[in-house]
Amino acid sequence: PLHIISRAMLSLRCAAGTALSAILLIEAVNGLHVPTASAPTLAQSVLKASARRAEPSLLRTSAAQRKGEVASQQPLRLKGGDGALVSYMFALFKAIVGSGILSLSSGIAAFSNDKKMIWPAVAVSGVFGFLSAYCYALIGQVCELTGARTFQDCWAKSIGESTAWIPGLACTLQTAVACTCYSIIIGDLGRDLTKAFGVQGFFANREKLLMTVAALVLLPLCLLRSFAMLAYTSMLGVAGVLYVAVFMTLRWFQGEYTPSGTMYKQLPASGLPSYGTSFQPVKTLILMAMLNTAYHAHYDAPRFFHQIQPPSMSKFNTLVYTSFAAAAVICSLIMVVGFLTFGGNASSLILNSYASKDLLAILGRLGCGASITFSYPLVFNGFRTGTFALFGHKPSTLQNDLFAVGTVAATTSIAMVMNDLGFMVSFAGALLGSSIIYVFPAMMHIAASKTKGSELGTAYYASHGIAGLGVVLGLVGALVSYLKSFTNVLD
Repeated sequence: PLHIISRAMLSLRCAAGTALSAILLIEAVNGLHVPTASAPTLAQSVLKASARRAEPSLLRTSAAQRKGEVASQQPLRLKGGDGALVSYMFALFKAIVGSGILSLSSGIAAFSNDKKMIWPAVAVSGVFGFLSAYCYALIGQVCELTGARTFQDCWAKSIGESTAWIPGLACTLQTAVACTCYSIIIGDLGRDLTKAFGVQGFFANREKLLMTVAALVLLPLCLLRSFAMLAYTSMLGVAGVLYVAVFMTLRWFQGEYTPSGTMYKQLPASGLPSYGTSFQPVKTLILMAMLNTAYHAHYDAPRFFHQIQPPSMSKFNTLVYTSFAAAAVICSLIMVVGFLTFGGNASSLILNSYASKDLLAILGRLGCGASITFSYPLVFNGFRTGTFALFGHKPSTLQNDLFAVGTVAATTSIAMVMNDLGFMVSFAGALLGSSIIYVFPAMMHIAASKTKGSELGTAYYASHGIAGLGVVLGLVGALVSYLKSFTNVLD
């Protein structure tokens, strides 16, 4: 249709500009609104409208997102009682595992090129997986204490309605980061795929290819009136991640990227595996920040809690710890195998480290690329919905379309000038991930425990420590991520 072609051309012009011009466009679309709704109104709408998970993954999609609705979103609908517990485990596993785990190998490489460092890295991954599961379970306890049925209610009924917009803002910002990460991944995977197929000329350039995909694929998808056709892409994402784990393990076991391997000879000199004995302890914070993204699914906790009928903390704990344990195994496997294969040269998107002509890697890039491309509009819809909800504004069709143009242009522009996925994952994981995973659940549990007059046991005092830990990890992790990426201070 002509209107889609027209908007695609507009996206091309915007994507070729700077990120600043795209941001100004978004502000113009929103009419530079200021929040006029009362704080309780914001609290009631923001968390319902914002995306449930903000991490480079869309393994869960709400019915409202698929339909393109801008009102209330229902993140997850599962029916059944005790017999559905296994199904819930698989659903939660899908919610946790995402494309963010493809950067974990570079998290080890950030602080060491010593193969022996895989053991402390696995230990750190296990600890963070446990802490994430524990905080996820804390949200269930808050639901039990307060009767809350959503993340919004947990905050409003424990801490207060007047500030319930805070976690909503964090979730909305995380969806914006996710869209940017997806754009970076699309650009990187597209570049490697064009090399694999011998494409030359215009489409061999990463920036030009990314602009084309944004204008001709991403933007039309974001302009859809209904996202129902994208409802089943979540399974493609899960299959892609599992396939990548298998092929990476196989290549490491075969030794294809050792000096005697056939794939080793196809790597550029700058991408050859690198090993040594270097170790920079302070940079372990980068891996920790990345793990916050890898284990991020906490917005859905109230939904899962109330899917168990009758709600039971013992069964909820079984669901949570089993699902997070399975996710931790996959995360640790990909992290370790990628590092053992490439050492200190493990790329921030591990698929970039593999030879462009490696058939198994090509299949992995195709699968992940397709999953991320079709997931982008779903994440975008969460960002758009959350943004308008923050301002208490119900947008018109034209405003929705202009917001789509601005978002695609902005994320594409950023991805064109910054292709360091590791920085985006670690910085966002440090600030936003730490808040959503550790700080918010701990604060809600502390407040709910005091308000409801329950016994202030070990969990209550542990929540104080977790909240403090989350703040420290967030601030220090974000600082270290910035210093590593943009300065030489830590070298």
